[in-house]
Amino acid sequence: MNETKQSSPRIPTKSSNSIRNGSRASPWWTTGVASGNTSTPSIVDTCDMEAARSASSPGFSAFSHGWWLLLAPLSLALACQRVAPEAGKPEPPVLVFAAASLGEIVEQAAARFERASGIEVRVHVAGSSTIGRQVLAGANADVFIPADRDWAEAVLAGRPGAVDLGDLAGNRLVLVGGSEADDSIDLNAKTPPANWGRLAIADPDHVPAGRYARRSLESMGWWASLEPRLVPTNDVRAALRLVELGEADAGVVYETDVVASVGVAVLAKIPADLQDPIVYPVIRLDDRSAVRDFVEGLCNPEFREVLRGRGFTTTPVRKAEGR
Repeated sequence: MNETKQSSPRIPTKSSNSIRNGSRASPWWTTGVASGNTSTPSIVDTCDMEAARSASSPGFSAFSHGWWLLLAPLSLALACQRVAPEAGKPEPPVLVFAAASLGEIVEQAAARFERASGIEVRVHVAGSSTIGRQVLAGANADVFIPADRDWAEAVLAGRPGAVDLGDLAGNRLVLVGGSEADDSIDLNAKTPPANWGRLAIADPDHVPAGRYARRSLESMGWWASLEPRLVPTNDVRAALRLVELGEADAGVVYETDVVASVGVAVLAKIPADLQDPIVYPVIRLDDRSAVRDFVEGLCNPEFREVLRGRGFTTTPVRKAEGR
């Protein structure tokens, strides 16, 4: 997705936080249902919150076969939603604004949630700076998931009532080249490979992935040499595409983007000490029960396994501060 180029917010960043898990009881499903074990409490936002925290929820199943499945009395749970839009009218859709690098997996999660709950989820995917500006301009988003803590903090400051649920996942940078490229890259070398005529990265002046790439190349001592050879793009997927097409000799992209890519090779994984932490904060902008249910579902350990399978990192860190 292309995005209008504007500067990202210049605000202090906070330390990475893991997505809040346990602030409410367990997500929709229950653990151990298949084996007959006692179910864990439901996170459905019922009319009686205290009862919901202490009661079991036999109406919800475990995350099955890698995706969310819902058992029978969903209608009973939905009937107790804390806020009904209007008697006899359906629940309004959940609107999720997600960073481009996380978009596909969020769209898949949204489709599973729709089938399980009957509640529509609309996912808007674009660069973090694009969706961040849209949310700050008043876009009617319910959930905001950028690939950048700065934009999360900007939205928290600019949208009263926004809640920081911590980080859903993390990512890392890799150097990529064409499938025939020399993969013997020495990251400790004082200069980058001389045969890199064009290096594709997301625009470092406007896109989080580009800022991450620039800082890593600066840490390696390669930035000054490579800056004249840069081909800046509107987002990280576009940078990868240039390498796939042979329009750039190399690129700096997210590791997760390479998983499904054809025609590129990973030349080197940039070490953690040479890159800033890349995280995907989850910001809840609406308190409706359907929004809470969708977000809580993302905390499920089996969904996190799906994220890891796509190359994302999910190492737990400090929980988000309550807001």
